[in-house]
Amino acid sequence: MTKNGSDSRSSYAAPASRSARAPRHGFVLVAVLVVIMLASMVVLSLMFHVRAEETATAAGTGSEQAWAAAMSGIYEAMRVAGQTVPGGLDWKDNSEAFRGRLVVDDGSDQWYYSVYAMGEPDQEEMQFGLTDESSKLNLNTATETNFTKLPKMTPYLVQGLLDFLDADSTPRPEGAEQEYYDTLSRPYGVLNRSLSTLDELLLVRGFTPSLLYGEDSNLNFRLDPGENDGDERFPPDNKDGKLDFGLRQYLTISSYDLNEDINRVARIQLVDPKATLPDSGFPPALVQYIAALRRNKTAVAHPADLLEAKGKFKDENGAEVELASGVGKTELPDVLDRLTTTAERRLPGLININTASARVLQTIPEIDEALAESIVAARGGLSPEQRRTPAWLYQEALVNADLFKKVAPHLTARSFQFHLQVIGYGIPSGRFRVLEAIIDLAAPKPTIAYLRDITRLGLPLKIDSVADDRTIASLEPTARTARLRSRSHLPGIRERTRLVSLDYASAAAHNN
Repeated sequence: MTKNGSDSRSSYAAPASRSARAPRHGFVLVAVLVVIMLASMVVLSLMFHVRAEETATAAGTGSEQAWAAAMSGIYEAMRVAGQTVPGGLDWKDNSEAFRGRLVVDDGSDQWYYSVYAMGEPDQEEMQFGLTDESSKLNLNTATETNFTKLPKMTPYLVQGLLDFLDADSTPRPEGAEQEYYDTLSRPYGVLNRSLSTLDELLLVRGFTPSLLYGEDSNLNFRLDPGENDGDERFPPDNKDGKLDFGLRQYLTISSYDLNEDINRVARIQLVDPKATLPDSGFPPALVQYIAALRRNKTAVAHPADLLEAKGKFKDENGAEVELASGVGKTELPDVLDRLTTTAERRLPGLININTASARVLQTIPEIDEALAESIVAARGGLSPEQRRTPAWLYQEALVNADLFKKVAPHLTARSFQFHLQVIGYGIPSGRFRVLEAIIDLAAPKPTIAYLRDITRLGLPLKIDSVADDRTIASLEPTARTARLRSRSHLPGIRERTRLVSLDYASAAAHNN
């Protein structure tokens, strides 16, 4: 009994001991699993961060290469415009030079650029080339009369703009000085100076983004579906099947000519007695006439005044003589090119007779709609040699001598500042950057005077190349890595760039 009882107790004790040890083994197993899980999480976290760094680096590299490809397009635009012969328009609409140009093949992507600009007024599409700023009206030099010749430029807008720019504090009848801007919910000061960018117009009372940019909200110079559907989608439009570019197609703040001839030699001062008289290229009658002007201290407003000119002067002995300038159709081009009546080196605001639209030409005093249209029609058949100076306007009998003398002081026949947009892109990655720029070739070294990134507005055109042709819908940016050099072929270019923000909503809030 006792033995059996002892055995009985012994037989029941063993299971109890195993039961007590089982939870301890289970706890250890759970602990080990937790440690493994935590370690795995740490490893996964490290792998995620490493992968994220690689992705960010690759994305940044691809984006920078697209930027570099776009910058290559800007430098090429400088080269093409700078090498164009006087009177030439090789920079204007040149698909061969500016569309789908290969920059480099890095093994992963082929990097291209396309340079494009606003097309002619009667064109529905953009053109691959540049727009010269001298084909537009300069905001900083224009008068009220000039402005009122443009569409939608009412006295309310024009006088408000002139008050915003002038140095005084006296408002015009329909203008606005500082008192108006002090009443805004977010007051700010008037500039009382020239505009530095076209977007500063949005600070002026009454000027809105829709007035400045029209229906082309993404700045791609193309009529997109959302820009021809009334008020269904942004931006609002009139659903007329035509793209309204707004005032920006007519206005600039960047245009100026140089007081130099086509060889970049300083022009001869016409009535300055200290200036050397022209000794070659001019007929003796003109040299004699200029000497008489200087001797008699006769004022001349512009070299065009020499056209078919006659006058009575005192000769060296005091006797009165009548002289003719001898300037006619043949002599006029050289007179305009080589002579001047001002000592200023820069001549801002002159309008290019060879490229300005009929609407801009009408802002010039004495040029009405009919004459403007005749000018645009006639210049298409001219040679570069004929377009070298504005003299062709008289030579082609579009105006007589008297009218030419009135319009010539407002004209030039060349441009040094150009506006462009450029897309740099990779095939097959589809990564792209879009830049807007103004280049200035008047300085000894070409200059990027204005630059802003407008990539966020979207892909502006169909990306294509000789070897690849893809639609906008098929292009999804992905990360690629490579190296790209963009400006080795133009080491002399100097960048004096204004980097401009695309976000103008807050500055123009009072106008909406």
